[in-house]
Amino acid sequence: MILTVMGRQIDLSDDLDPLISRVVQSTPLSAAEAERVVLDVIMYMSETPEDFVTRRHSELRNAGGLHNDAIFALLSEELAGRVFKVQAFSARQLRRIIYG
Repeated sequence: MILTVMGRQIDLSDDLDPLISRVVQSTPLSAAEAERVVLDVIMYMSETPEDFVTRRHSELRNAGGLHNDAIFALLSEELAGRVFKVQAFSARQLRRIIYG
């Protein structure tokens, strides 16, 4: 199965049926709901640091009240706690991800 996430294709060559069945057995979810949850988790876990920075910057900017210096500091903290392994980004590197 090929899943497209944020314009990128992710190859789900592993059979997801056992995982979906396990979610169905351990929750009150239907098979369709369990499949959607599993795919949502895979998409979340597949987000690159650059995708995360772009998405979170937009969310924080739209929430109002924060300027880039505060947003970049918060992004640096959040990146350190994410599942993906990532280098520490400087404010300049974060700015380049956002603005090119």
